[in-house]
Amino acid sequence: MKGRILVAYATRYGATREIADHLATTLRESGLEVDCRAMRELRTIDDYRGIILGAPFYYGRWPRPARRFLNRFGPVLAQRDIALFAIGQIDPSQSESDTRSQLDRLLDRYAWLAPFSVALFGGRWNPAALRGLDRWMLKLPGSPLHVLPASDLRNWDAISGWATDVAAALNARTAQPYPSTAEPTGISRAGATLSTIRNYIADQQLPWRTPRAR
Repeated sequence: MKGRILVAYATRYGATREIADHLATTLRESGLEVDCRAMRELRTIDDYRGIILGAPFYYGRWPRPARRFLNRFGPVLAQRDIALFAIGQIDPSQSESDTRSQLDRLLDRYAWLAPFSVALFGGRWNPAALRGLDRWMLKLPGSPLHVLPASDLRNWDAISGWATDVAAALNARTAQPYPSTAEPTGISRAGATLSTIRNYIADQQLPWRTPRAR
C-alpha cells in the first residue's frame, strides 16, 4: 500500500467527481495503483505516497468538505507528494487570468501544501439541477448567477494532458515510505512548522455562506 496514489475530491453536483474519476483512470493506465475517494469518506491517508487533491473554490475558499479534510490531515499532507486541481470558472465571460489569480491567492494561504503541480479547469453550471439553499439563492434578483445560462467549461483534452504529466512525475519519484505523522523535526516539506499548519487550518473553519454549483 505504501506505493499507492490517492485522488481525493470534494464535489457538490458531481462535476469535480467526474474529473477525479478521469484522472484516476489516466493514472492507472500509466501503471500507478490509484484509489479515487471523496474527501468526506476518508478516515486515514497514511498509506499513500502521493495525493491529488481536487475541489471547486468559491470566492477564494475551498468548500467545507475540503477544509475539513485539510483540518484533519494537514500534517500528513505536508509530508506527501501533492498535486492539486481546482474548478473555478462557470461563466464563459469571465477571464481565465482572473480566475487563476483568485486560485493563486487561495494557494498562497496554503503554501505549506507545496504541490508539485497545480491545474485550474472550467466547471459545469446547471441551474436546473440546483437544490436547497443554492436554488433559493439563484432566484434572488441581485444574484450574479440569475441570468447565467447552463454551461460546461471542462476541457477534457487539458484534463487528460495534466493527468499524463502528473502520472509521469509520480512515476519518476521514488516510492519511498512516508511517516504517518509529522517528521521528528516538525517541519513540513515546504518549510512550515506543523504547529503553524494546524493553527492556520483551524482558522479556515469559519462559517461559509456563499455556495455556488460545480
